[in-house]
Amino acid sequence: MITAGILLAVVAGVGPVIKRFGKSYAGDVFRANPRTGKSYLVLMDFAYYLIFGAYILFAVRFTRDTGWAELVSGNQLQATAVRVGGLLILMGILHGVNVLSLPVIGRLFSINKQLDDGIPPKIEAA
Repeated sequence: MITAGILLAVVAGVGPVIKRFGKSYAGDVFRANPRTGKSYLVLMDFAYYLIFGAYILFAVRFTRDTGWAELVSGNQLQATAVRVGGLLILMGILHGVNVLSLPVIGRLFSINKQLDDGIPPKIEAA
């Protein structure tokens, strides 16, 4: 249960930090349609917490793993470190994918808004 507490603390601590620093980035990406950007961030927060909550539930053990002693041993500490490390790498991968895909999504949404408003989208040369 201590491992689950550590995992919850990591999610509760790192999640708001990512959100705080990501707002300005998302604001730049969705500057053509800020309302869509705000909705997108809310949906992504919800998805992140669902994924991290599922990971925590997968990592919870209700019985002692094989090889564990009555007292805390290296095997127990290693298992805890693997579970915390797994959560951190999952957070990092999801954050990286989001950072890399957000400009593409923002561009698609801005093109859709321009088409809805009857403005032909600008095609810029690379």
